[in-house]
Amino acid sequence: MKRPLRLALGLVAVAVVGHLTSVPSRGQPPDGGEFPFPGEFRRPDPMLVEFQSISKGAKTHEGLFKLYHKDDKVYAELLPHHMGKQLLCPIAVARGAGMGGSTLNFDDQWVVYFKRAGDKVHLVRRNVHHKANAGTPTALAVDITYTDSVLLSLRIAGLNQMTQGVLINLNDIFMSDFGELGIGRFDSSRSVWHKVKAFPKNLELQIQATYAGGRANDGVIDDRGTTVVVHYGLVELPSGGYQPRVADDRVGHFITAVKDFSSTSKDTTFVRYVNRWRLEPSEPAGTGRLSVPKRSIKFYIEKTVPHEFRAAVQEGILEWNKAFEKIGFRNAIEVVQQRDDEEFDPEDMNYNTFRWITTDNAFAIGPSRANPLTGEILDADILFDADFIRYWKQERKLQGADGKSLEAVSPLQALDAGLGLDHDLLNRTAGWAEPPRARNPEAARLAAIRQGVCDCRGCLKMELGMAAMSLADVAAGTDKDPKDKGPKDKDAKDKGAKDKDKEKDKALDEMINQAIKWVVMHEVGHTLGLRHNFKGSTMLTSAQLHDKAVTGTKGLTGSVMDYLPVNLAPKGVKQGDYFPTCLGPYDYWAIEYAYKPLSSNEAEELKKIAARGASTPGLDYGTDEDTVLTADPLINRFDLGDDVLAFARSRMLTTEDLLKTMATRAVEDGEGHQRVRVAFGLLLSQYGNGAYLMSKYVGGEHAYRDHRNDPSGRDPLVPVDPAKQREALKFLQEHVFSDKPFEYPPELLRKLAVDRWTHWGADFAATDFPLYDRVLGIQRLALNQLLNPRALQRVQVNALKAEKGAKPVTVAEVFRSTTDAVWADLPAGKKDKEHPSSIVRRNLQREHLKKLSGLVLGEKSVASGIWFSSEMFETRSAAVPPDARSLARYHLREIGKRIDAALAARPADADETTVAHLEECKERIAKVLSASMQAND
Repeated sequence: MKRPLRLALGLVAVAVVGHLTSVPSRGQPPDGGEFPFPGEFRRPDPMLVEFQSISKGAKTHEGLFKLYHKDDKVYAELLPHHMGKQLLCPIAVARGAGMGGSTLNFDDQWVVYFKRAGDKVHLVRRNVHHKANAGTPTALAVDITYTDSVLLSLRIAGLNQMTQGVLINLNDIFMSDFGELGIGRFDSSRSVWHKVKAFPKNLELQIQATYAGGRANDGVIDDRGTTVVVHYGLVELPSGGYQPRVADDRVGHFITAVKDFSSTSKDTTFVRYVNRWRLEPSEPAGTGRLSVPKRSIKFYIEKTVPHEFRAAVQEGILEWNKAFEKIGFRNAIEVVQQRDDEEFDPEDMNYNTFRWITTDNAFAIGPSRANPLTGEILDADILFDADFIRYWKQERKLQGADGKSLEAVSPLQALDAGLGLDHDLLNRTAGWAEPPRARNPEAARLAAIRQGVCDCRGCLKMELGMAAMSLADVAAGTDKDPKDKGPKDKDAKDKGAKDKDKEKDKALDEMINQAIKWVVMHEVGHTLGLRHNFKGSTMLTSAQLHDKAVTGTKGLTGSVMDYLPVNLAPKGVKQGDYFPTCLGPYDYWAIEYAYKPLSSNEAEELKKIAARGASTPGLDYGTDEDTVLTADPLINRFDLGDDVLAFARSRMLTTEDLLKTMATRAVEDGEGHQRVRVAFGLLLSQYGNGAYLMSKYVGGEHAYRDHRNDPSGRDPLVPVDPAKQREALKFLQEHVFSDKPFEYPPELLRKLAVDRWTHWGADFAATDFPLYDRVLGIQRLALNQLLNPRALQRVQVNALKAEKGAKPVTVAEVFRSTTDAVWADLPAGKKDKEHPSSIVRRNLQREHLKKLSGLVLGEKSVASGIWFSSEMFETRSAAVPPDARSLARYHLREIGKRIDAALAARPADADETTVAHLEECKERIAKVLSASMQAND
């Protein structure tokens, strides 16, 4: 009996040993079964041990994911149901490098998810651009064609046996240049966690990141360590209940575009949704009462906003409630003032904030983040740079621009005028010292413009300077009593001066408060989903602009989403509103389209709303890209009134008047003369902008967005009235292509002083003022616009579009008016007398010859372009119309003959410089005319 028993026990022992040797290294039972013996025979799983080691003593955060913060690492526990969950990943710069408060990844909000891949976890960015109806063959084709992007493969740091969760180290994601700031090389050894917060539906994570090798600027004390606080969010996307609304090209909203290959549209596979907040009435339709929304749009005014401006900020935000009341909502927008003892992270997507920052850039921005699948706006933060206020306060002393004569022209206007892109200006336009995505900076910057970045700063600064000088000039003009040739009584004179100062200060205070409210309304409009409307400024006639009964009810402009100049009253007219104090009709219309609760037949109702644009005054719309891709002289930044030609003329003539007396008005007793130089540059900028606006009329055509059968619908492209074009040509002849407007008083030019400070952050320059360069820049701006091949093409084509009986402007007419003005100092016939030549005129003549020579010889076509989002619009040089080439050659011959006549009739004591200039021009013309081939050939 003993031998069989011992044999049986031995066999059992062998079996047990064999079974134990087959146990997997991570302690899992074979074939999913149970361990046959107690736990002392079970090998511990290293991942379980690692989880216990990490979690022990770690600070935990319960939220969307459970976080474990230990030492310098942060771990996230991903449960099985977290895998594949779609998360929005917003990125912002919370502090540092002059970028604090800047929202990044404008172009596409990143939708990411985690996916288990064996013993790794992949972080995947979803391709949100393409879709098809689920379960269809087309959906299978889309899956084959388009894939998501695996951004990172993450090591599993531990396993939680109780929850079946896996730990990943968030340092592997965020302790890097994950947000692609492009400001240097990320240094993980000098970067630390700044804040870690978890909420039920979102995580808010901040990295104090240090970059090496970046470019130094005033926001960075030492470029060996550029330190910024980068804010990352992981936000659970809404899970339904939101109804996307299809966009319409007649109304300007930010949009979310998706290629839907299941679309039945005969034109495109794109489906475009309006970006808007989820605003739902709490009461059923048909009650006739205003309904409080189930969830309002709540803005927090940060405690950083100075006390004296909080009321104006609040008024600007709440002004939009009037538009929501029109469509049935009461208190759609709420405003809460942050308490001094209250703390929250403005970058947290649970808060919509109005923030006050200091960057020395004087910009404002109103971005919002939307679900890239539906267009639902989830978060918004308005930034208002304190330098706006600093500049406005300086305007009391006639502070102006920095002296660049073409600064008032935006980069998009400059491109349209043939000047090319100013990349530095575009950087500043987007509010960044460096482009946040260096791989495609143009795309990033201009995508930012489309999402609400505003370039009001420099130009608005100049507008306020212009207003301050105008007010000072008016006040100064009343200092003398025309009936009293002797001095006034001293006491009466002092009292009168004090009264005038008070009156001027009161006017300036009113102007500044109106400006603040307008900028706030503008930026809030962006956060509600509205794009720029650069045609909104053309609603009122010149006679209505200063009628407060009109501007206080209907609005100063059709939309507050335009860039507006200060509304200055001409002489003899009582000053009205300086800036919009209420919304315009377009703003109400755009809010109605995006937010009005509609019936089940939404598509038809939306069409009816959009169709009102043609028949209702004030609803015309033109946005950023329209300033480049159309030739409409009414789509501009910083114009005002339905007659832009009259506005430009008024501004240029006002500038000429101010320049005559500016030397004694810009500086007070005891002050340096530096402000004279600044104010002089401001006025040159205003003059250049007027010249640009004026020249756009020649060869221009109005662009309308009306659809077929819209009530009072207009043709999409309508040539500008020929009479207006000729009026513009005549004014340019007299006020741009002439030297008379640029004959400045010597006492003014002697006072163009510069700052003598050379410390960090100071703008210092040589005392030389490049006067002739600045003047030529203004003249070149208009000349390039008139003789641009694309503009000349339009002149020809517009003749075909003219109504019967109209007398369209011809290319020959453009050439004749330009040549006669530029070369007015040369004899055109035998009896003409020689006129004195000036440096201004000689510089202009050389520039004119360059343009004519380029038209004759042709230029190599060089592709240039401008980016909007991910698409680039090419602005390849247009081919010169053959008639224009012939006319250019004809005018060169004529100018040559006039030069011959002038040289032949010159007196013995003729100015040598003039003679040398004419001989050089003659030689240049001869070389061009004798050229045997064109560059393009």
